[in-house]
Amino acid sequence: MSKFCMQCGAQMDDNAEICSSCGAAQTNAPDGAAVSAGETKKSSMAPLIAAAAVVVVILLLILKALFGGSYKEPIDNMCKAMETGKGKYLYKCMPEFLFEEQFEDMKKSEIIDELDEEAEDALDSMEDKYGDDVKVSYKIKDKEKIDKDDLEDLEETLEDVYDSKIKIRKGYEVEVKLKIKGDDDSDSETATVKVYKINGDWCFIGLGSFF
Repeated sequence: MSKFCMQCGAQMDDNAEICSSCGAAQTNAPDGAAVSAGETKKSSMAPLIAAAAVVVVILLLILKALFGGSYKEPIDNMCKAMETGKGKYLYKCMPEFLFEEQFEDMKKSEIIDELDEEAEDALDSMEDKYGDDVKVSYKIKDKEKIDKDDLEDLEETLEDVYDSKIKIRKGYEVEVKLKIKGDDDSDSETATVKVYKINGDWCFIGLGSFF
């Protein structure tokens, strides 16, 4: 079979006059015309497929903002900052409005450069105490949900101080057992930190418990 429907492009018997797929009557136009009709129909679907893909991506981003991520993310990033001395991990720990206030009119790359110095200082201090090749790990000992009223009070306070729209959806007070190990020595200590889901991202508001 080498004949194709002029309407939908489906393959047909050579002698068929009506398409069994869409029911369209066929004319005496050459087979090439039927193929072209099928290709045109497929081409017309391309924008619809592209639009559907965009919608899927948007929905995934919305779902991530509402439900994605983990309260452990800022703790993970803080440990990476302490191990590597890289400011990009500190940047991920904190909400953007804090950096906008502290580093006014600076680009993200410039802010991270400034944070590199802080992270490197912390790493240098740990290397002096524990030796080279410092590794930082942690275990969650306890987790307590922060009351909704307390979250709303904090939200209002932050909005007043930073003059920015802030939404805090969740928060936990987390007891963390940190373990720091280097080539020369190791140690562990327990710290209590508060993590918040602010504007869709889990983060700290202060770093005092770590630095």
